[in-house]
Amino acid sequence: MNHTDRPSAPTDPTADPTAEATDGRQRLGRLDQIRATFERLKGLETEHGFGNILVDGTPLEQFPGVPEAAFEVFRIVGRIEGSNFRFEPPSEMRSAAVFRARPDDANDPLGPALSIGSELYSVPERLRGEIRSGAGINLDLEDADVYYIDPDDYVFLYEHPDEEVDVHVLAPDIVTFFDEFVLGAGYPELVETILGPAVRERRVRKGRCRGQYEDTWLRLLVTAGLAS
Repeated sequence: MNHTDRPSAPTDPTADPTAEATDGRQRLGRLDQIRATFERLKGLETEHGFGNILVDGTPLEQFPGVPEAAFEVFRIVGRIEGSNFRFEPPSEMRSAAVFRARPDDANDPLGPALSIGSELYSVPERLRGEIRSGAGINLDLEDADVYYIDPDDYVFLYEHPDEEVDVHVLAPDIVTFFDEFVLGAGYPELVETILGPAVRERRVRKGRCRGQYEDTWLRLLVTAGLAS
């Protein structure tokens, strides 16, 4: 998908209230699923010790400018970190004052967004104390979708805003993203999209986890029966 084709959020003032109510119930159902799955994965990680980090969310006070769903998700999930990805609430969500004080780049070709996760694969383990993360996974603050763009493509687009590059819209909203692509069967697709299919297939060569996936988060999801 190129950057000119990204879907826009509906703005029809005559939108069907019944449909909106249905969407709200579906979102609450997904949030309940996220909560239950997260609790289950914490227990399995404690049992197996794959090396993943799962931290509970904290109360976050909602304020304008950030989709409500982001606060709902991060009240459940405070941090998820495996060998290849980290997901956590961006610092801009700590308060309205911090959000308003964030740098505002009017020339950003993709518009305002917050990084809700990042890949770790490109950062050597010995340097992760110095380099926090690699490329980010972003929440669009206007359309509310979750997307990824290769950093080199972003630089090119910033310098050539009339050109077309691939912008991977991963999910239409953050709740769907966490339910399906972080905690569910869509996680291997996320790995392939951002890191490539070769990374997804890499296996441990020796030790007690020999033959299992190198990706510790995928290993946990497979153990839980949530991915394959």
